[in-house]
Amino acid sequence: MTGSTAAERPRQRGPRGGDADTRGDILAAAAEAFATQGYGAASLRGIARQAGVDPALVRHYFGSKAELFVEAMRPLRADDAAVTALLATPAEQRGEAFIRLALSLWDDPVIGARLRAILASIAAVDDVGAAFAQVMMRDVLLRMVRPDHAEDRAAACATQIAGLAMGRYVLRVPSLADAPVERLAAIYGPTFQRYLDGDLDLSD
Repeated sequence: MTGSTAAERPRQRGPRGGDADTRGDILAAAAEAFATQGYGAASLRGIARQAGVDPALVRHYFGSKAELFVEAMRPLRADDAAVTALLATPAEQRGEAFIRLALSLWDDPVIGARLRAILASIAAVDDVGAAFAQVMMRDVLLRMVRPDHAEDRAAACATQIAGLAMGRYVLRVPSLADAPVERLAAIYGPTFQRYLDGDLDLSD
């Protein structure tokens, strides 16, 4: 007999494919691992062990460590109420509305910590940046922009909000870090709006 009990050990269920909770178990284990250990120290094998699944299932559901990281730590999903409300906003007001939503997520203690972890990992691991940008563009930005030059518009929006977040929450630039959300929405909203649906001079 050892001092550990079955309740203290991670569940070991082996390979499985039909369990509807499998994906959620992996995401919960991944979020905990990335939050406590950081991206570099957390391993897919350790996450699988904590979730009680075969490591092959982690790759089956998420493909790579970077994709799992973004999926576990991301602040929004395509069917979230906040996204639905944003898309229901009149088109001409979405620039400021998106800035308000993004800053509210960063200001949330739990979600903000996840976003800072993503931002820190983007600087260190190229795959994380690509995976996060793909998810953000697919689930939110490409659904907001005008159809002409949609990829260019979404990419411009992504870099705009990333730069604002970096300045306000990481670099702590005084004029950004201390500014009220409404002030930043008024400053950055029009530029964001132009990227969404304004005329862009993209002639060669």
